[in-house]
Amino acid sequence: MAPRETRATIERVRRILPDLHRLELGVEEGIARLKPGQLLLARLSDEGWDPYLAERWIPVALSGRTVTIERAAGNHYAPGQIVSLLGPVGAPFPMRHNLRNLLLLALDTPPTPLILLASLAVHSKIEVTMVLSGQAAQYPLDALPEEIEVLTGSLEEGWPNQVTTVGWADQVVSVANPQYRHLLYPALLAKIHELRADVPRRYVLGLFDLPMPCGTGACQGCSVSCKGSRDHLTCVDGPALDLEEVNFG
Repeated sequence: MAPRETRATIERVRRILPDLHRLELGVEEGIARLKPGQLLLARLSDEGWDPYLAERWIPVALSGRTVTIERAAGNHYAPGQIVSLLGPVGAPFPMRHNLRNLLLLALDTPPTPLILLASLAVHSKIEVTMVLSGQAAQYPLDALPEEIEVLTGSLEEGWPNQVTTVGWADQVVSVANPQYRHLLYPALLAKIHELRADVPRRYVLGLFDLPMPCGTGACQGCSVSCKGSRDHLTCVDGPALDLEEVNFG
């Protein structure tokens, strides 16, 4: 479904950490059919063009015509506020066929972009393990699906049963602190190759949360350098990309 402009209403605001809110949005039916990996570009209607670039709002739950968004504290959010939305933006996670075991990693950043995927995976009877590293270890566990296994650790020092979890996983999906992404993703790839003899195509996905000026691929502003014939645009091809295809050089 192509992105389209619409409006939503903030129906509820809940604080889950001192610097993290969950917003429940009443949306049009089409927007409520977001797939894991897709997001919304949003701007509070009463703020005009400030900021100039719309904010990336990431869904963590879908229920009927309600979309729950997780946002860092900063702006003032209140029930009744009207939000201008463009969405859905991006492509769903390119998940492998016959997925039974899923490994999710939040590398020094909140696991927000992985939560909807985790919830729908356990609903589909897929076993999910999530590793929280660095800042992610502060995330409240009661805000995660209770059916998933949650571990803490790091790429450098490992995590409990690291060899088993990597060997067991049919696919790995990760999100990394943008400030250190150029270091964390290559380190993750190296760790996976160290622990597995076979790393097939689309086995290790990484999220690239770049600014999206247009959200439609027209401006080329969210391009990621990739090996092969062309670079990828996170608003069209991503935000999740096969890390084997990304050029970190």
